[in-house]
Amino acid sequence: MSKKDRIAIVVSGLYFLFPLAALLEATRNAGFGFVVLTVPLILYWGYRFIKNDISFMSNKEDSNG
Repeated sequence: MSKKDRIAIVVSGLYFLFPLAALLEATRNAGFGFVVLTVPLILYWGYRFIKNDISFMSNKEDSNG
């Protein structure tokens, strides 16, 4: 796992506390706030997945060459 991946996981984990706090707020629109605040995480990790930029998800076929 690269340093970039470790930093991204830590920042994502800390950022996820905001949507979680919105969900636990127990207001009428808590679910909507959770979804809206989670969208940046989904977009970021989706982009990295599409670009094959996640080192801990490497294919074993690629490494065997």
